[in-house]
Amino acid sequence: MARIHAYRILNQYFEDESFLNIALNEELKKSELKREDKDLCTTIVYGTIQNLLAIQYQLQPYIKGKRVKKKIKTLLYLSLYQLMYLDKIPEYAVINEAVNIAKKQGYQTSKFVNAVLRNFVRNERRSLEGLDELERISIETSHPLWMVKMFNKQYGLEKTKKICLEDNTPPTRSGRVNTLKASKEELLKEGCFKEGTLSKDALLYDKGNLALTSYFKEGKVTIQDESSQLVARLLDPQKTDYVLDMCSAPGSKTTHLSALMENQGKIEAYDLYEHKVKLVEYNLRRLGVKNVHIQAGDSTKLKEVYSEKTFDRILLDAPCSGFGVLKRKPEIKYHDSSIMDGLVSLQELLLENAYYLLKNDGTMVYSTCTINKKENELMIQKFIEKHPDMEVIKQRTILNYEYHTDGFFMCKMKKG
Repeated sequence: MARIHAYRILNQYFEDESFLNIALNEELKKSELKREDKDLCTTIVYGTIQNLLAIQYQLQPYIKGKRVKKKIKTLLYLSLYQLMYLDKIPEYAVINEAVNIAKKQGYQTSKFVNAVLRNFVRNERRSLEGLDELERISIETSHPLWMVKMFNKQYGLEKTKKICLEDNTPPTRSGRVNTLKASKEELLKEGCFKEGTLSKDALLYDKGNLALTSYFKEGKVTIQDESSQLVARLLDPQKTDYVLDMCSAPGSKTTHLSALMENQGKIEAYDLYEHKVKLVEYNLRRLGVKNVHIQAGDSTKLKEVYSEKTFDRILLDAPCSGFGVLKRKPEIKYHDSSIMDGLVSLQELLLENAYYLLKNDGTMVYSTCTINKKENELMIQKFIEKHPDMEVIKQRTILNYEYHTDGFFMCKMKKG
């Protein structure tokens, strides 16, 4: 049953280019699967997309020259994922289930699927011999070649290998203590949390889904990656500050700012989309946040809303390519590289608005969940050259493999 649901989710993903997590959650909500079957479905869905280029490389000789419908390719992808990566599932079970699903497409289709999978099992894996080093990394780790080349140019070969390998590991289940409702010491005594390795506010939880626990529902803890937790502390808001959070949703950094301010001062928070604002509002209520005013609005136009030099501190957690969170969102790997051009222009415009709104002697933090230097270090370099009265206080890039967290960039600047 888990495979049928995985097949539906992946079909939706390939047909509609849907967000993987949304398609998965909606399908599992409707299903009556047991917990272990839901876990298997999730593993198959994410694993197939995470390893898609390697799967396609191995499949290619068996379908070369044949016209194969998109739905049947999807069925072959998820079947090869299981055969290649899930040793605990018997080969016959994978093949039989695939054939049963294919029968709904017709007898000839089921024969074709059966033949492809049985041939794959009988034969040796396709060799990577003849590929150069970067091509090999691209296929082995299922990162598009253009992305591997970009990482190699920016970080060198050894770091590129580590980045790409880490992207294919399970993400750490990390939360952040909400000090408006609980202390870290109090939660550690419960016995189900462990200390984090990077953030002083982090709690690691490996007992299942943190969002289903009473700790989460009561607002004592919230889900947030450790590297993301460093951003609010870098901004270091004070209790009397007037703070602007330009890109707030889902509100993890916004609510962290509030906790550091002990619910004092005032935070103006914006997000472009109304449905995302509602998500932030839910998190504000759950975590007991009182000093945040959240509203839908375009942060590239905030010059029209506020006077110049209004805010003591500004957080700009900018929209980005997301290359630091590929282990959580593997579908991002397959976006067209040209998407970065539009993002860079947007980031520049947001930075200009932040500069206009920041008081003299004020502090701002620019952060992204990408490791692309064009959106990070080079973006800041260009910004500082344009505004020499802005001084970089601290700048940090966290690569995913260093602490087994998300990759992240953050830069703290002060206005002279």
